[in-house]
Amino acid sequence: MKWLLTVPADTDLGGLAARLSTVGVTLLDVAPVPLGDDEVVVQGEGPADLAARVADLGLPVRVNPGSEFDLGF
Repeated sequence: MKWLLTVPADTDLGGLAARLSTVGVTLLDVAPVPLGDDEVVVQGEGPADLAARVADLGLPVRVNPGSEFDLGF
């Protein structure tokens, strides 16, 4: 399942990837998208219960389901 992970802008993404890998998440090789000055969104793939798994890690990460865009053409 694809996920959007919102993290503080100063997060070490390599360290984040290592911590998230312990709960079955792989960060995708896509540039982070800034959300203002304080946060970025990174994309990942992981299990359906990812929000609960990340909460157990105590990381400052908000987890939202990702989706594929369909322009309907």
